[in-house]
Amino acid sequence: MTKSKIKNIEHIFPILAVDESTNVVVSKNADLTIGFRLKLPEVFTPSDADYDTLHTTFVRALATLPNGYVVHKQDWFLEQRHQLNDDTRAYIANNNYLAYENELHFLERTYIEQRSYVFITRPTQEITRRKSLNSSLLKNHYVPKDALDAKFWKEFLDTVIQFSSILESTAKIKCDIMKPVDWLGSETESGIFQQYFTLSLTDTTLQDLQMKDELRVGGNYTQTFTLADLEDFPTTLSNAQILEKYSTDSTKFPTSLGSQLGLMLGCNHIFNQVFYLEDSDHLSNKLTAEMRRHNSFSAWSKENMVAFEAKDAFIEEMKAEGRRPVRVHYNVLTWHENKEKLEEYRSQTASAISRMGFRPRIANWDAETLFWSCIPGNAAEIGLDNLVLCFSEEAVCLWNMEGNYQDTVFTPNGVRLTDRFGKPIMVDPFFKPMEKGLINNRNFMVVGPSGSGKSFGMNALFYYLRSHGVHISIVDVGHSYRRLCDTLGGRYITYEESNPLSFNPFYVKGLHPDAETEESIANLLEALWKKDNELTTKSEEITISDIVSNYFGFLRKEWEGGRKHFPCFNTFYDYTQQVYPKIFTQNQGRANIEFDLQNFLYVLRPYAKGGKYEYLLNSRQNIDLMELPFVVYELDNIKDHPVLFPVTTIMIMNNYVRKLFTVRGVLKMLVIEEAWKALAKDNFATFLKWCSKTVRKHYGSLGVVTQEVDDLVGNAFVKDAIINNSPIKFLFDQSNYEKRFDDIMQTLGLSEKQANIILSINRMNDSNRPKYKEMALLIGDYTKVYGVEMSKTAYATFTTEKREVEEIADLTLHRYHGNTEAGIKAWARGERFN
Repeated sequence: MTKSKIKNIEHIFPILAVDESTNVVVSKNADLTIGFRLKLPEVFTPSDADYDTLHTTFVRALATLPNGYVVHKQDWFLEQRHQLNDDTRAYIANNNYLAYENELHFLERTYIEQRSYVFITRPTQEITRRKSLNSSLLKNHYVPKDALDAKFWKEFLDTVIQFSSILESTAKIKCDIMKPVDWLGSETESGIFQQYFTLSLTDTTLQDLQMKDELRVGGNYTQTFTLADLEDFPTTLSNAQILEKYSTDSTKFPTSLGSQLGLMLGCNHIFNQVFYLEDSDHLSNKLTAEMRRHNSFSAWSKENMVAFEAKDAFIEEMKAEGRRPVRVHYNVLTWHENKEKLEEYRSQTASAISRMGFRPRIANWDAETLFWSCIPGNAAEIGLDNLVLCFSEEAVCLWNMEGNYQDTVFTPNGVRLTDRFGKPIMVDPFFKPMEKGLINNRNFMVVGPSGSGKSFGMNALFYYLRSHGVHISIVDVGHSYRRLCDTLGGRYITYEESNPLSFNPFYVKGLHPDAETEESIANLLEALWKKDNELTTKSEEITISDIVSNYFGFLRKEWEGGRKHFPCFNTFYDYTQQVYPKIFTQNQGRANIEFDLQNFLYVLRPYAKGGKYEYLLNSRQNIDLMELPFVVYELDNIKDHPVLFPVTTIMIMNNYVRKLFTVRGVLKMLVIEEAWKALAKDNFATFLKWCSKTVRKHYGSLGVVTQEVDDLVGNAFVKDAIINNSPIKFLFDQSNYEKRFDDIMQTLGLSEKQANIILSINRMNDSNRPKYKEMALLIGDYTKVYGVEMSKTAYATFTTEKREVEEIADLTLHRYHGNTEAGIKAWARGERFN
C-alpha cells in the first residue's frame, strides 16, 4: 500500500524573507520581487481611447524592464457579504427607521471585491532554463552568489521604480508599494501570503494544502483554467471589446478584453497574468536555428514548412517594427467550499473564456504546480513549458484593466446606492468632489422623463442629505414629496381653501434684521408694487428701503415703551400710511416725483387688513420657515393663480435668501422640482441666475429637476444660469431621446464617452435583484452609473406611482388613523385597504 507524502509547508515555502528597508521579497531561489497594489480605473467608466492609453502605458512600462525579468499581474475577485461597520451603526442610531430598514435590506448582500497586484521579479536563473517540474514544491535549490551583491539589488530597485512611474504617468493607475506588513500581515490583519493560502481576505486560520486527487486550498475545492497554448488563442486580439448588453443602435459600450475574467465573472477567482521578457537577439538566433531544422525536414512534412513560415514572419515583424517578444502564461483559479457550486463556477468561467475568443482548457495534471508558482513573489517558477511566445502588445490585451467603484461602504454626507453589480455603496456627490477640487460649486441639475425613476431617486437623495444635516427647501408641482416630508418631520406648505397659504416676511426675532433681510423685504415690496416688466427708479428703491428700515426702528421703540406691535404686513402698512409720510417729507421727498406713496399704498391694499389677500403676508404660524431644515412648497393648486402664485414664489425667494445669509454651518439647498412652465417669469429667472452664481459663497446649493433639457433651453437666461453653473448632474433613463441625443450632448456639453455611458442606463438590469432603476451621476467630466435600490419601506416612502400613492394614503387614513409611518410600514409588509 502506498502512502501519500506529507510535507511541512514551512520547509518548502518558496519565500525566504521580506527586507524591511527595501520592501524586497527574496525567494529561496534568491529571486528578488517588489509588489505593488494597483488602483485601476473604475469598471464601466473608460472609453475606447482610455483603453488604448492604458494598453500603451502597460506596454511602455514593460519596455523599461531588462530582458529576463518576470512580471506577474494578479487580480483577485472574492465574494464578500455586506456588513455594518461602526460608522454605519452610528449613522443608523442617529436617524429614523428608514436608515435602519435600508441597511437591513442590504445586510449580507453578496458582492465581488476586486484587488489588483503586480509583482516585478528579477530571477537569478533564466526562466527558459526552468521547467515546472523544477518547482520548489517538488525540490530544493541553491542560491547563486551574485544575488547577494548590493549592486544587483540597486539596479533592480531603480528599474522597478521606473516601471511604476510610467504606470502612474497617465493618472489612471495608482501604484502603492507593498510593505512587509502587506506581505506578512500583522496581529490583526492577514498578509497576502496568508490570504493566498486561505483564499480569503479575513480568515486567519491556516489549513492544509491538499493535493491528493484534487487541489484543495483553505478547505475550498478549486479548479484552474489555463490559457497557455497558441492553439487556444483567437486569430486576432484587441485591448477592448464591445459589451452588447450596454450598447445601443447608435452607441458602442467598450470594456477591456480582460474584464471577462475580471468583475464580469461574478464568482470567486484569481486571474494570473505572467510575463517573461525575452532577449530579442537570443530569441532570434534560437528561432533561426529552429527554422534551419524545419527547412531540412520540409520535404518530409508540411507542418515543418508551416512552422518555418510562422517563425520567419515572427522574426521579420520583431525586427522591422521593433516589437518586444515575451513569453506569457494566463490562468484562472476558481474556488468554493461547495463542490456543486464550484461546478457552476466552472461553467461560468469556461463561458467567459469563450466570449473572449479563446478555447477554455482545464489544468488537470499541473494545477498544483501552477498554484505554487503563482504564489506572490514566486512567478519565476512558472516553467518554460507553461509559457507561450508572442509580442508584448498582444499579450497585454488580456490584462484586466478595471477595478471596483471606489465609493466606500459608508461615507459622511453619502447616499446609499449600488454599483452596476448590486454592491451597496455610499456616494457623496456634494462634499468630497468639492474638497478634491473636481467642482467649484455644489449646484446641480436633474433630467429624467416621466417614469424614469427621477422623483423616486430625488426622494432618496434628499432623505440621505437631510439625515446628514443638510437644509433643503423644495419647490414642487406634483406632490412628489408629501410622505418624505411627513417622515422627516418637515413643513409641507400647500394651498387649500380651508387652509390657504400664509407667510410673514416681516417676522424677525429681536426686531433687528440684518442688511440682507431688509433688502429681501424691500425686493418683495417692489415686486408686489410693480408689474413684471416695469422698471423701478433709484429714488423708489431708496424710499422703499428707507420705509423698511424705519419700520423696524419704529417697532423697537414701541416695544421699549410696552406697545408690542406684532411684525407683519398689517402693521407695516399702518406704519407706512400713518407714520412714514412725515419722515418722507422731512427727508425732502416729493410726492409723485421721488416716490408715489399713495399709489404704493393703493396697490398693496389687498394684502392689508380687510383686503382680499389679508391672510397671505400676516401669518403667525409660518414665521420660522427660514430656520426649518426641510420645507416643501407645493404649488400645484396655485400654479395658474395670477396673484397667489407670484406672491408665493417671491416669498420662497425671500425665505431662501434670508436662510442663505443667516443660517450658518450647514449646506442650504434650494430645489426647483418640475415647475419650469410655472416659474418661467423674468423675476424668478433673474433670481435663479443670481443664486447659481452666488450661493457658493454662502454654503448654498441650487438644484433644478426637470423632465426634459428643452425645459431649460427655452429660456436663454435660465440656460446660462443653470446648465453652465451646475457641475453636478443626475441623468435618468434617456432612451426615449436616443435618436436626438446629439442635441442633448451639445446642450449639456457631453463627450461621446459620457453619452455612451448615459445611454446604457437600464439597458440590462439584473432581474434577480430587487426592483431598482439606474441613474448616471456626472461630476465635472467624470460619469458613473449607479443603481437606485431601496428597502420596501423606503420604496413605500419614496414612490410617486399614482396607484401606490393612493393605496398608501387609504391605508394610512382608514386603518392607521393618519399615522404616516405606520401606513408606510404596513404597505411595505403587503397590507392593502380594500
